[in-house]
Amino acid sequence: MTEANSSRPNWAVIVPSCDAYKDTWPLFFHFLFKYWPDVNVPVYIFTNHYTYLDERVINIPVGRDEQWSSNLHKALPHVKEEFVFVLLDDFLLSAPVDPQLVEETFHHFQTLNADYLAVDKFTKSGKKVENSLWNQVTKDNLVVGLNVALWRKSHLAKIAVPGLNIWKAENVAKQLAKENPETNYYFGPDSKPLITYQESIKGYFWKPSGLEFLKLHGLEADLKWRPCPPQGRDFFSKLIRSFYKYRMKRRQKIDEKNAGLNGGKTVSPLRRIEREP
Repeated sequence: MTEANSSRPNWAVIVPSCDAYKDTWPLFFHFLFKYWPDVNVPVYIFTNHYTYLDERVINIPVGRDEQWSSNLHKALPHVKEEFVFVLLDDFLLSAPVDPQLVEETFHHFQTLNADYLAVDKFTKSGKKVENSLWNQVTKDNLVVGLNVALWRKSHLAKIAVPGLNIWKAENVAKQLAKENPETNYYFGPDSKPLITYQESIKGYFWKPSGLEFLKLHGLEADLKWRPCPPQGRDFFSKLIRSFYKYRMKRRQKIDEKNAGLNGGKTVSPLRRIEREP
């Protein structure tokens, strides 16, 4: 496990991933550092046995892949910072990040003694926070999810209940917000979004829009590892997706077993030169 510097900021970026999504890592970090080049806090990735070979990224391997929240439960104690900005590995940044807005957001988060802040741009109006473009979550307006958000680490740990997949973990986050909405916030419709991204994967598979985004930048996905089958809801489309999903999971289990037995493997950063769109 790579250690961060001793002089730590009070927050960090974390990418709660797993080896089954290792094909996304070079693309994800390519766009992260392209559009957020001056990120000056530790950047962690949670893995199983693989290591992502980038000196800007701190690997936290947790061993055998379990459910999403189980991996999170094992990895979080190794993150020393009090606050964490969570990004999912299939969300490819698509526009520059404003460092001043990041700093203002973090300091405002501390001032409000917040537990959670959703930083997508939401169209839902709600209870405005005084002297802010933020809205407060309410029991009737649960704008809470696991897309891109700033968390108090101790609060995120509450959803890291071993055995939950990511959707069930999100339900726990919503329930916590419902019980104590006063510490949960989201960017209101008048706010500038902190992070703009292309959601590239759905239901294990590449989305056509994700592949188009990559093509626009002159990049390609590994379709042998993760295909883009028909998206329709008809019987044959569903049958094809079921076949691919079975084959993917089988391949991932074999790969995980081999990686574990061989003491881990590595993934290198993207080396192909991107074409500007």
